[in-house]
Amino acid sequence: MQGVNLSDDELWCGIAENTNAMSALVHQLGLGGAVGAINDHQRVIEKLQREYRDYTAELRRRYPATG
Repeated sequence: MQGVNLSDDELWCGIAENTNAMSALVHQLGLGGAVGAINDHQRVIEKLQREYRDYTAELRRRYPATG
């Protein structure tokens, strides 16, 4: 989903959901820590990272720092 089409609230919710999903994945991998498990989750990790970057970039575009 592209951030441009989302409201500010949807972007913030997306960031929160993304952060929660990444935390759960890191916790899961920490418990099972095998390299194979990390490789199995690589696509999910990359998707979460990409969404996070897209959402935060859109918020920065909408509200540039002025200082």
